[in-house]
Amino acid sequence: MKRLLASVLLSASLGGPLVATQASASQNVAHNVTTSSKGWAVTLAVSKTTVRTGTKFSATITIVNRTGHSVTVQGCQPNFDFSVELANAKVPYQGLSGAVACSTQLRVGSTVIHAPITAVYSACGGQGQPSCSNPDLPVGTYHTVVNWPTGNPHIPEPGRLYINVIR
Repeated sequence: MKRLLASVLLSASLGGPLVATQASASQNVAHNVTTSSKGWAVTLAVSKTTVRTGTKFSATITIVNRTGHSVTVQGCQPNFDFSVELANAKVPYQGLSGAVACSTQLRVGSTVIHAPITAVYSACGGQGQPSCSNPDLPVGTYHTVVNWPTGNPHIPEPGRLYINVIR
């Protein structure tokens, strides 16, 4: 049975109201979420919402620039900023650190970024982190986290999608 989840109107600190919309397929599980503001629409889409621990699946981030001009954001594409990780209360997102040494040009129209997700810990081997010899995520429900560029211009971050990790 196909269902469409209701749109949720959110208030943003910059750029006016944001609208986050989730479209879903059977069993009320969303495969994509769109967040938009006056000059931007950002969609995160995943190929699966149930995956086996340790496996890789595809995600796509589509950024639609409706500002009327090209914009440069501080962030590296495709492998640093715009990466998609999985997290939950027991397995928090560790974040990526380091100085921003590059920028990405977002032309008017759509920019599509392919960002594979792997059901493994985002960090391992450090104090309080799991061993790198077994980086697979434990079974459970996780949400997506996108390592998103910050600063000007303010581009709305993609909303969360929920992923079930199984054995």
